[in-house]
Amino acid sequence: MIESWLIPPSLMINSDLEKYACLRALAAVANLDGDPTPLEFEAFLTALSCFQPLPAGLTPEHLLSESTAASLAEQLPLITSPERQQQLYRGAYGIVRSKGINLQEAEMLASMRAAFQLSPELAQSLSKQPLAATTATGIMNSTLVGMSALIGREGTVRRLIFDYALGAAIVGLIPIRGGGSLEIKLLIVLALILKMSWDIRNLWGRPTGQDPLAVIGNMFGFLAAVLVGLLAWATMIGLGVVLPYVGAFAKAAAFASATWIAGQSVNQFYTSQKRPDLAALKRAFPNLMPTKTPRSNDHEQG
Repeated sequence: MIESWLIPPSLMINSDLEKYACLRALAAVANLDGDPTPLEFEAFLTALSCFQPLPAGLTPEHLLSESTAASLAEQLPLITSPERQQQLYRGAYGIVRSKGINLQEAEMLASMRAAFQLSPELAQSLSKQPLAATTATGIMNSTLVGMSALIGREGTVRRLIFDYALGAAIVGLIPIRGGGSLEIKLLIVLALILKMSWDIRNLWGRPTGQDPLAVIGNMFGFLAAVLVGLLAWATMIGLGVVLPYVGAFAKAAAFASATWIAGQSVNQFYTSQKRPDLAALKRAFPNLMPTKTPRSNDHEQG
């Protein structure tokens, strides 16, 4: 390892300028087709963490506010070292891949390969290398990071609830007739709701500390799920009198509606603590709230 005092000041300045150009280029990539989505922002943070240590006082908000898609072409000529060029390409590819690469992003990657003179084999190899998220205080000490993480997690929970509601609807569409078929379907839907509740709890880090009002509200939420399911069933049966074959979807509508309402109630229950559960937050967002590793002497004393 080379000590910093052995490096000429001119080289250190050039290295800092090159790193700053890489950071601005990553922000320009994130802003390529408008404000970054939560998935793009998470990939942007992961790419930033690969350029540690970051300049003092630099935040993701500052980079995103000052970098536009037009500034990307201005930053690429400033990045001359092959290591930085490959690192930047990996980060840019990870950002655009997070939500699917469109035509504009594909052209941007092509221009970056041409500017850095990356061979097709090397570019393909870099695109297959996943970005390893590391903890960086300068990156994580940001309000936007926490807000984006919460928005992204809410979206994940919403998609999870939708998937379970779709599964419940499929159960209702299974053409099983005869005695006991309805009871079997109800048991399957109940199992899906219980599994969904377990998954939602894990996504929020298994939080505890809900007050009695939250417990009562969750009970009424499940009661509302049953009532909404019955209402959806009655509505589809009523429409079936006027529109042919609509009544066949009555059970599917009832099961899907009940599962959706139950999922929303469970989600609200696990996010309704009076005080933040730090242990749950560390489990839910390990990159934003890293757990401290015990000191070696603590192990020796234990």
